[in-house]
Amino acid sequence: MPKSWSGYLPPMLAAAVTLILTAAYAAAAGVTDPAGPVAGLAMLLLIPVPLGIAVIWGSAVLTCRPFQAAFVGALVWLVLSYFLFPRDIVWQMSGNIAAGLVAGVALGRRWRLDLALAAVAAALLPVIVWTVVQVPVTEQLGLVTDQMLSVLEDNLPAGANEDQRILVLAEEKRNLESMAALAEKIYPFVMGVGLLGQGGIILALVLFAVRRLGFALAGWPLPRFSRWRLPFYLVWLLALGIGLMLTRAPYVATAGLNLALFVACVLSVQGIAVQFHVTSRMLSKLGRLVYWLVMGFFFAPLIMASGVALGLVDQWVDLRHLRTGSGEDDGNVGKPGDLE
Repeated sequence: MPKSWSGYLPPMLAAAVTLILTAAYAAAAGVTDPAGPVAGLAMLLLIPVPLGIAVIWGSAVLTCRPFQAAFVGALVWLVLSYFLFPRDIVWQMSGNIAAGLVAGVALGRRWRLDLALAAVAAALLPVIVWTVVQVPVTEQLGLVTDQMLSVLEDNLPAGANEDQRILVLAEEKRNLESMAALAEKIYPFVMGVGLLGQGGIILALVLFAVRRLGFALAGWPLPRFSRWRLPFYLVWLLALGIGLMLTRAPYVATAGLNLALFVACVLSVQGIAVQFHVTSRMLSKLGRLVYWLVMGFFFAPLIMASGVALGLVDQWVDLRHLRTGSGEDDGNVGKPGDLE
């Protein structure tokens, strides 16, 4: 990059700001009345902090020279925090710092977009795993079920007798437990989509922040949405997930289900791009606006399902007649990096 801050200033600032934010998190978590309004307001204000920390460290990687100084700064923060703050808070912050460092390297080295997204999501994954170990998914969903039952019980009609209340609550409990069992089964899929989305947000915000600071940094050459085309290896991952499901082995089939759902969700983006391409050729701007508003509000599941089918077909048939073989179409080709 043509412009950079010399020395260790960016990682030093990142470490200092992260220490302050970690202290704020620790203070909010250590309030004697965690259910009180003060603690609730503090935690609400601190919600964007983990994401902000990732952006700070991603920006530090891209604005300091040598860029390895950012990793030294992160190590300094880790050593100080280990002796100053609770382990659970340090672990959570470490995951976001790692995601920011990976995002900075990915942008500076111009990794493929899919590789960059996967790497940032992988950096965030240990925090999710640690959270599940601390509070198992079954316990998390059990708490939600109990809360929903409590709300339902409070809103039962006042004229209902005791027998009716018992029957209604028993039926609702069975329904909620069935939903909780399904949610537990597809929990990895939900977390995977969330991590991928969070990785994309971190990359976009780091790129935006570095450019706002006046540094020249190129992003990925993404085409307009109607021309998006995802890598073909997703088709093989979908086939792998379906194959694992067909084994009917308890854990293997569940892993296959989550893999198939995750890949299908990603492929649906390409299918929606195909639909966007078709509507842009057939409808006016006003017609497209009405179409997508109606479909988004009333037929969102249909849009997703048809998106999966169209995305899969487009991988094989090239419905939009895009230039295949040109790596620029999906913005996924890495170029010589800016980091040295």
